[in-house]
Amino acid sequence: MVHYVIVESVNGKLELSGVPPVYEVGELVPSARPELEGVAPLLYCAEHPELQLPALRERAESDLKSGSPPVVCAIVDCGTATGRLQQHLADRLILPAPTSGDAVFRYYDPRVFPHLRRILKAEQMGALLGPVASWTYLDLISGWTVVNGATAPEAVLAVTADQHARIARIELVQRALDVLRGNGTVPRPDMPALLDAQLAKGEAHGLAGGDLLAFAFHGTLVSPYFDHHPRIRAVLQAPRKGPYAEAVANWSAADWETIARESIQYQ
Repeated sequence: MVHYVIVESVNGKLELSGVPPVYEVGELVPSARPELEGVAPLLYCAEHPELQLPALRERAESDLKSGSPPVVCAIVDCGTATGRLQQHLADRLILPAPTSGDAVFRYYDPRVFPHLRRILKAEQMGALLGPVASWTYLDLISGWTVVNGATAPEAVLAVTADQHARIARIELVQRALDVLRGNGTVPRPDMPALLDAQLAKGEAHGLAGGDLLAFAFHGTLVSPYFDHHPRIRAVLQAPRKGPYAEAVANWSAADWETIARESIQYQ
């Protein structure tokens, strides 16, 4: 089994102090998007894993602790030919939409990958990983996490319209988690899914930007059914609806406690 590392070079230079440098295999440039050359992530091979893997983990932990965007994205174990692995990982960077078109898919980013495990089914994760035997990444909530591959190198990755929308919301979910951490809240493992559900409801109410995030926070921290409460419905359905966040800005903690208590009946 050969050990590889996926590096986001636009986030910084990979330097490992006191150990041999990892060998650069090359960029992960999708065959369908050759114009991504120069900005695509890089694949490296750890030829001295007993020395290099601890140093790679230390670099990832250091970036996370300092709040820097990740340079070390994933440590990948694979027994297939290097060229085949490189091409598979590169081509997975393009995600076809359920109807038409496609988009760049940053699945390898440790701020994205954990969300995919709750969005995609097991067979879809197998298609995503392809020939990868194991995928190790630093989860912001759970720490170092290992996902075993399903040996599905030839499977096609296709997502439903609902999954595509949830993938598109990952950035918002991650932004919300960052705000919570900044306020001293330690996110629970179920919080990303709760935030995503509330963001979807907020979008259905026509909210966006700061209003959408505020709505998602309330739905996650107050009650997932809070939008059924008369006070909230009055804000959302006002004839001349102003900004949601502004409308509830002066509500007291007691107001929210009442809404939380009375929202139990809407379960």
